[in-house]
Amino acid sequence: MADDGLWNEQVAARYDENSASMSSPEVLGPTVDFLAELAGEGHALEFAIGTGRVAVPLANHGVAVSGIASSAAMIDQIAGKPGAETIETVVGDMTTTVVDGTFSLVYLVFNTIGNVRTQEAQVAVFQNAARHLEPGGHFVVEVGVPDLQRLPPGETVKPF
Repeated sequence: MADDGLWNEQVAARYDENSASMSSPEVLGPTVDFLAELAGEGHALEFAIGTGRVAVPLANHGVAVSGIASSAAMIDQIAGKPGAETIETVVGDMTTTVVDGTFSLVYLVFNTIGNVRTQEAQVAVFQNAARHLEPGGHFVVEVGVPDLQRLPPGETVKPF
């Protein structure tokens, strides 16, 4: 299912600029090294590949990378990047889209699991990852952990 409504051409064109701090070598270097080690000699599949912020450096690190994104506009941004010609992409839903082959690594980064709004759909993401993994493969989900804050007595929520 394509989703070019939220992730349309205008958003896709500015996405890398708006998330530039997440693309610096200091941030991406350790991430790419970690993912490359888990992928080993195998292939990696990125759920929500977006503009290739992680996939392109991982491919340039020597890992064969494929990716799924719900937006053709986001995937189109990958094409002009050095090393992107080796990355196979599919427009689809990470809960159900099947990519040919098996993978030693499936990964989902940048809090993107939070874009999957129901527990049922989140479980489907995990099931789809398992469907793609070869025996002994790894599924990595990156999420940020907010700073611990104590709530005043009697309060159960705090808006951002």
